[in-house]
Amino acid sequence: MRKIDKSKLVLRHTEKEKITDQPFETKEIGYYQDSWNRFKKNKASLTAFVIICIVMFFVIFGPHMKVYDLPQRKKAEAQKLDNLAPKIPGLEKLGIFDGTRTVTRGKRFLVAMAKSEFGKDVIISGMPKELLDDDPDNDGIYANMTELTVKVDDYKLKNFERSYMPPTYYQTASQGRDPLAGITQVINEARFQEYLKKNYIIDIIAINSEVDSKTGEIRYEYRVRYDQFKVALDQTPDDTYFWWGTNGEGEDLFLEIWKGARISLIMAVSVLIINYTIGLTIGAIVGYYGGVLDLLFDRLVEIILSIPFLSLLMLLTLRFGNSMWVIVVAFTATGWIGPYGTGRLQFYRFKNREYVLAARTLGASDRRIMFKHIFPNTLGLIITGMALAIPSFVFTESTYAFLNIIKYSNATSVGMLIQQGQNNMKEFPHLIIFPSLYIATLMISFNLFGNGLRDAFNPSLRGVE
Repeated sequence: MRKIDKSKLVLRHTEKEKITDQPFETKEIGYYQDSWNRFKKNKASLTAFVIICIVMFFVIFGPHMKVYDLPQRKKAEAQKLDNLAPKIPGLEKLGIFDGTRTVTRGKRFLVAMAKSEFGKDVIISGMPKELLDDDPDNDGIYANMTELTVKVDDYKLKNFERSYMPPTYYQTASQGRDPLAGITQVINEARFQEYLKKNYIIDIIAINSEVDSKTGEIRYEYRVRYDQFKVALDQTPDDTYFWWGTNGEGEDLFLEIWKGARISLIMAVSVLIINYTIGLTIGAIVGYYGGVLDLLFDRLVEIILSIPFLSLLMLLTLRFGNSMWVIVVAFTATGWIGPYGTGRLQFYRFKNREYVLAARTLGASDRRIMFKHIFPNTLGLIITGMALAIPSFVFTESTYAFLNIIKYSNATSVGMLIQQGQNNMKEFPHLIIFPSLYIATLMISFNLFGNGLRDAFNPSLRGVE
């Protein structure tokens, strides 16, 4: 090598200068904060999370958002307001959810209704003008028709059919009598006075009296026609709004769906907690220690999986009824197998990794290794499974309720509402549309939410943009 003159060697830094590391310009981000930052970047999952929050709000507060008071004492009156079309304030002016419906009725009935004082505003469109003339021979092409299809205000039509049209209409009309002059209801003295004070009564047709043979008191019966909407709701059809319509029992479908959703979700969370507590605990122990314990539980799982779930569910419901605890037991009897498999696989996968061996070498206990080093790496998959387990339970429970296998005695689930709506879906489509939309929205939202959580809690993606 060439000899270099030492005088030419000059130090780069003087004693006055100090060499230091550059300080970090950003704050330290923890594991959960980093997971949240990644989750926020997934727009689909974030939107799904917002939708789930909205659904949960209505599940909690929806059953209390009563538009009208329909207590049990008025159940008979409420049933007379059955299957009303959806009607929402504000949207009705846009021509949607305006309480209208297309119906097919007898020509004679529609003509009598359109000409009457109480039914002249019921038909919105579709009624031929020729039929409204006083000349019975001016029916034209409609002379041989027995039925017509018209667009009506469903609320006013229901009130006309229940309040103004007598049960004997078809018999009396053929005899030339006024179809609106029949007898519609018989009520006693006390009830008559109550209705009279509240202006429920439209007209009094007849008054009968009889003497009680035991007490000698005179008992009065009034044959009257009264307004069904005022009896049930203290309101007129114009002021009545059922946002999602009513079901066959005259109950507000909006409230009934959220009541059913609350039952389904409470049971789903209960089943989820039980299944994952049992399954993950056993799966973690079996996967971490393995050996004979692993062989024993594998055989036990195979035996349990050989039992058909439908057979188990039917046996339990036939023996113990359709109480909610019976359904929870049925879903947890085999439901813990899934979390068990997830926990066993993940703990078996990570127990021999380098960082676990290093922790064991430094004297870490099995408990610390399992919960501090292995469990966080499995958290993403576990949370994803939990997020997907809720809609899976709701869908399964709704399916069996739809098939009438699950039928609660003192509650109504969304599946039961779909089953009821399926019987009348052609004439009253809202009975099946709204419960089905709830199930579909819940399934899609939880699936997108679960996918976002899986990516967010994946430790291998930490710090990845």
